[in-house]
Amino acid sequence: MDTEANLTQETEAVEVEPQVEEAVQAEEAVAVDLQPENAESEPSVPEAEEAQADVAEPEAAEAEAVEQVEATEAAAPAQPAEDVVVATDDVAPARSRMELARLAKESLIERAKELADSTDWRKTSDEQRTLMEEWRKIGYAGKEINDKLWADFREARQAFFSRREEEVVGIKKEIIAEAKQLTESVGNWATTSAKLDDLMARWKTAGNSGSDSDKELWDEFNAIRRDFRNRRKADLDKRRATAQANAQAKGEIVAEAKAIAESEEYTRENSDRMRQLDKDYKAIGFAGKPANDTLWEEFSAAKNAYWAANNAHLDERRRQRAERLQEVMDRKEDQIEHLKTQNETLTARLGSTLNPEKLEQIKRWIAQNEERVDDLEDDIGDIRRKI
Repeated sequence: MDTEANLTQETEAVEVEPQVEEAVQAEEAVAVDLQPENAESEPSVPEAEEAQADVAEPEAAEAEAVEQVEATEAAAPAQPAEDVVVATDDVAPARSRMELARLAKESLIERAKELADSTDWRKTSDEQRTLMEEWRKIGYAGKEINDKLWADFREARQAFFSRREEEVVGIKKEIIAEAKQLTESVGNWATTSAKLDDLMARWKTAGNSGSDSDKELWDEFNAIRRDFRNRRKADLDKRRATAQANAQAKGEIVAEAKAIAESEEYTRENSDRMRQLDKDYKAIGFAGKPANDTLWEEFSAAKNAYWAANNAHLDERRRQRAERLQEVMDRKEDQIEHLKTQNETLTARLGSTLNPEKLEQIKRWIAQNEERVDDLEDDIGDIRRKI
């Protein structure tokens, strides 16, 4: 889900020292650490009090015991050494625990200083939160020491979060600039969408800057993404409408091609129409998947069936025509043979008569037959060239 709500909302830019309610009965009460008014709150006061419920009472008791002992030592006259030991034994554990708390907090401060220059924003932010959680668990270290330690801890953490804020804001501004350039003129929606997803992944990796401008930056970036999605959807809707119209037009061509193929009438008109349908079909644009593939398969099947049957029909017609021409040649060859036989007979008769008129008549018949033979042979030559 592409919402800024999914990003980690980190608010550690300025932290608040956890508060501890202490029941002070000594002359000087142990003060409660408060956050400055202009700082962002880590947890609310009730949340902080709940987090410290297990340690507030022991810390208050320790602070009270230490202060009572210090006040007694300052007012009372000198006593035997054994009496002093007895009096200080009650507060020794409290002093020891405060000392351990001081050391533990100093260790967290050192770690916070080490993280101040880190550029692994997300990982370091997580570790900074862990440091704060550990700080809350550590016991009381004494009023003045506690205040000083908290100030040092807060300063060390703030150094990192200030750098992070500046860096993250810069990264997000760069991402916004890239997104604007990327979506300004889209050549391929799928490719641009993938690149925009990469920018979104970089945005999430950058994390939250903790500044007031973070929401404004997100709104600007998300507006670019939303505008891209809207334009892509509009283009997709348009292409879908065009594809549907193309599918309908191709469907009509397929239906006509099937009708011609099923008619089994292999005329010049049908062949010319089938050729035109092929040109018209290819001139129509994309019809969308899977309709485009299905329609092409149906059209190809119809026209291929027609042309296959048409070719078979033509072959049969050629065969029949060849047979008819062959029969004509055979008859003409028979005629030639008959005419040549006649001329042989007529030539023989030339020597059997002395009548000039008959001789002239026979010669004319022979010449006519020879001329007819030449014509028949020319006809046979023409037929052979046509077969």
